[in-house]
Amino acid sequence: MNENPDGFKRVAILGGGGVMGHGIALACLQASPVSVSIISRREETVEHGLNSIKSGPFGLERAVARGKMDEATAADIISRVEGTTDYEKGLAGADLIFETIPEVTSLKQEMLQKAESLADAEVVIATNTSSIMISELAARLEDPSRLVGTHWFFPSNVMPLVEVGRSELTAPDRLERVVNYLKAIGKKPVVVKDSPGFFMTRFINNYLAEAIRLVELGIAGPAEIDEMVKTGLGWPMGVFELLDASSFDAFYHAQEYLHETCGERYAVPPLARKVMSAGYLGDPKAKPGSRGGWYDFLGAERPAKPAKK
Repeated sequence: MNENPDGFKRVAILGGGGVMGHGIALACLQASPVSVSIISRREETVEHGLNSIKSGPFGLERAVARGKMDEATAADIISRVEGTTDYEKGLAGADLIFETIPEVTSLKQEMLQKAESLADAEVVIATNTSSIMISELAARLEDPSRLVGTHWFFPSNVMPLVEVGRSELTAPDRLERVVNYLKAIGKKPVVVKDSPGFFMTRFINNYLAEAIRLVELGIAGPAEIDEMVKTGLGWPMGVFELLDASSFDAFYHAQEYLHETCGERYAVPPLARKVMSAGYLGDPKAKPGSRGGWYDFLGAERPAKPAKK
């Protein structure tokens, strides 16, 4: 475990019960001696996040079973995390806040305003937006200089890259503190200029959207596409496996924003709109309330998982 060079002792994660939020919590807890509060609007979402930290597909029980962590370390991590629906309680004493709620501008702005009103003035606020400009999200803040973009990738406690967005309004010292902390917990932060979708989302969303269009045209099914990108391109997960496991709604909202800000080449495929409208947001185990994922909606057989060696 690394010591924190910037003195962060308590991390609060807004939307911490979700797919990205609980992974960020794990990343912080596993690699630095912080306490973490995950905060969500609904009690069932809080419980889902805490359960995912313990027994999710990338959680502590799996790490112990695979020999990556001993039980004493797992127990220590559990002792340093709590969950709540009380925003004032959850943000009390926090010196670093990660916001991880859905990719909708108005919702994020509302949550960031709440964080600013409840947290001390020196507290650093970071948004896990994958597409929305940092300057736009900061527009309603009293002090926009405290907002930094931190675009994590799924699963957050495993993937090393964090794309760090800086707007013209971001204070250099706030940016530096976040970058130093990410390095201290073993991440590889890359700082990019403020822009719709930054680099990674604009780049990756074109791949994802084109895969959806090719299913729409009947050129290949989801299982065939997933097999090809894994076998041919070396991706660890297929396109539709990824959308089902973590991020279809995030992709969808990001694509809408990119279409609005960057033009027609980022149009949402009609099939994606149909799947989203039908309530198929991904694996219900990862997305409570979802009716299923792409494979379920299309009635496609999922590829068999390779046998464990």
